[in-house]
Formats: sequence, structure tokens, C-alpha cells
Amino acid sequence: MTLTEAGATMDEGSAGPAPLTAQYVYAIVPAGTSAPDELTGIDDGDIELIAHGPVAAVVGKVVTDRAFGRRDDLLAHSRVTDTLAQRCPVIPVRFGSVVTDTGAVVGELLEPNTEFFASVLDELSGHRQYVVRARYDEEAVLAEIVRENPEIAALREDTRDHPVEATWNERIRLGELVARALEVKRDVDSAALLDLLVPAAEAWNIRAAGEVDHLIDVAFLVADEQLDAFDQAAEQAARNLAGRARVRLIGPTAPYDFVPDDDSWAS
Repeated sequence: MTLTEAGATMDEGSAGPAPLTAQYVYAIVPAGTSAPDELTGIDDGDIELIAHGPVAAVVGKVVTDRAFGRRDDLLAHSRVTDTLAQRCPVIPVRFGSVVTDTGAVVGELLEPNTEFFASVLDELSGHRQYVVRARYDEEAVLAEIVRENPEIAALREDTRDHPVEATWNERIRLGELVARALEVKRDVDSAALLDLLVPAAEAWNIRAAGEVDHLIDVAFLVADEQLDAFDQAAEQAARNLAGRARVRLIGPTAPYDFVPDDDSWAS
């Protein structure tokens, strides 16, 4: 089975005329799921569910004479998957994936993979993904570091009113010490946040670090019966970090972090 990235149809040298439309695949959900009437996908197109046995593909008709990579396309894809994740288990499909027509949705995607999809959906049933994203207040945390580290405070004072050229080595040393202190602080604060949230989750996945103000970005798979406990833990984490970091709770979202990453069925 081949899920083609829609942008591939843009090649001028490809043999034969490209089809005018194709079926863009957003996700796999349990058969019988209904999408909200007002939910639209890429280019504000209608959403359709095509069922086969216990599973269904969430698709929408798209034109194939352009590549899909605009910000609006990505937002539309996420809107569809995240909206459905609020009402049923979802296997989100890789952004930009299309099949030729409705027959191919069944014959090439659903039929050969029904058992696999049903198994994954069963595992996800009764669970939701949430993301906790914490960012330091940079001024506040740097002030902490200066207060807690006499060497950093001294170097900062020594370099404050002197030319860069005259204090180059000291500035290098200062930068190294601040980076090291920030990493230690990040480890301590991340561990404290995880200690609060992990007991209320079934699984968790720390995402890659971001900018200098990054504290932690972690996805949690939470059972429905644990949602209240998880929400309370997130609120406590935010209170503990108040004045030092901003904590955002995002979700529920499609469980991108907790579906099998071996999507050989889509290649």
C-alpha cells in the first residue's frame, strides 16, 4: 500500500496527467465515529469517514495540483485530528498523505491493515494525550542563578562595565557557568514536575529541548478516569513554578506521541 505525499504530484516531468483530485488521509478512527458537521479540513473541504469493518479512515477530497506545506494546511490537519481526539481514539496519519480515490482508501489502506488499526485503537480507547509545556521566565531564572552562584555574580560584576575585548575570557567563563547552572536547574525543576504528573498518567514522552527558556515539553497519555487527578497535578505544578516559569496544559490532542512510530503500513 502506498500513501503518497501530495506534493509529489507537482513534478512537471512526471509521466501522464495527474488526477484532478485525490483523498487526503487525516486519521484512522473506530467505525461508527461521527465528525462534527462544522469540521472542515484543508482548503475548508468537507470531511468524510470511510469505514471498513471495525475501523474508518478520515479523509477529504483535495486537488492535486499543488504541494501541501503551508501553515494553513498543517493547522487544518491538526484541527481535524485534535477535534476527533476529543470524542474517540485516533491514529493520526502523517501530514501530507493522499491516496488516489475512495476505492484505494479501502483496498490499499483499510483492508490490509484492519487488524493492526483495530488493535492500536483498542489500546488508545479511554485515553487522551495532553502536552505540558513549561518555559522559564528568563529574567527571573537568571536572577536566581546569579544569587545562588557567587562565582557567576562576581564575573557578572567584573564584566559589566568593561569592554568586551578586555574581558573576553571572563565572558566566556561566565557564559559556560550560566549554561551549566541553567542545565542543573532545568533538571531539578523537570524532575519535580514529572514527580507530580507521572503518577496520574499511563505513559509519558519527553520531547526535544527548545530555546534557552525551555524547561520541559512532555506528552502524557492519560486515562479518562485520571483526568481530574492529572488536571489537579498540572495546576499544582504551575503554582510551584509561579514567578519562575509559565506552564501550559494543551489538549486533548491526537496521540502523536503514543502511536507506533513504525508506520511501514504507510510506505
